[in-house]
Amino acid sequence: MLKFPAKTKATLYLLTLSTGVTAAITFRSPVPKILPLSEDSQLPSTKFSQKFKAGFSGIRRSSRAVYTIGSNVVDYKYSLHGVPVGSDEYLHTLSEVHLRSAKRLLKLCEGNRGFYVKAGQFIAALRPVPKEYSSTLSSLQDQAVPSPFKEIKEVLISSLEKDVSESFLSFDEQPIAAASIAQVHRAQMKDGQEVAVKVQYPGLEHQMKVDITAMSFLSKTVAWFFPEYRFDWAVSEFAEAISLELDFVQEARNSERTARNFENNNMVRVPVVFWELTSRQVLTMQFCRGCKVDDLEFLKEKGINPVKFIL
Repeated sequence: MLKFPAKTKATLYLLTLSTGVTAAITFRSPVPKILPLSEDSQLPSTKFSQKFKAGFSGIRRSSRAVYTIGSNVVDYKYSLHGVPVGSDEYLHTLSEVHLRSAKRLLKLCEGNRGFYVKAGQFIAALRPVPKEYSSTLSSLQDQAVPSPFKEIKEVLISSLEKDVSESFLSFDEQPIAAASIAQVHRAQMKDGQEVAVKVQYPGLEHQMKVDITAMSFLSKTVAWFFPEYRFDWAVSEFAEAISLELDFVQEARNSERTARNFENNNMVRVPVVFWELTSRQVLTMQFCRGCKVDDLEFLKEKGINPVKFIL
């Protein structure tokens, strides 16, 4: 069982994403134990199996989506039928239908995970969306269920083209963070360097094609039933944004660009990218202990003025 020495430097770190930058402050914390890699802990998967799984899963997710959107369309049509448009009764009923429909969408996103969670987050952030949708779907911001490590190992082997034990000295099977398209693991390189390894969930690129096609079809269907529906553009925008997020090589380039922008600021550091262990689906960077930039309690505890920090 390996142990890693804790580092206690009070330095500001920036972690870049493909769509922006977030910051974290280092702090003292106990370091978890990491198990050495076992030689026979995983078997590589083929691209065919990933496509098959994505296709089967896509049919199941699309069926859920069709049922959910169909239920919402019926709810709107039935509940508002015969109610005078613009009346108090209409506005009250419309709000109730919005809320019921938003809850159905929330359940759909939670069940389908992946891109549906991303889509729910995307919808919640749109300003023209009714408040019932934005408030209900905002709970998706903190939801992420990590994938089993067996699946993560398959992605590592397929992307890096060698066994995990050949790439790393040790690799923590328990993720330290999980999001809708990837999760992060703590590991140690062969030279002893601690790293954070962001691994994309398997089959996402194939999954995206199926999900975006289903979303586009459903969006056009809703627009046919409700001509006043003006969100058909959101699907194409979402597809463009998510395709960028799936490219970890681009994310790594963004990270290095950020590092160059702050190279003359001795208070800010950007984690180093290790290109030999980075691909479109795997991003390996210097491990930095920290907290979320919006953790006000932590900032106050460290004597940092939140207002000055943001400015």
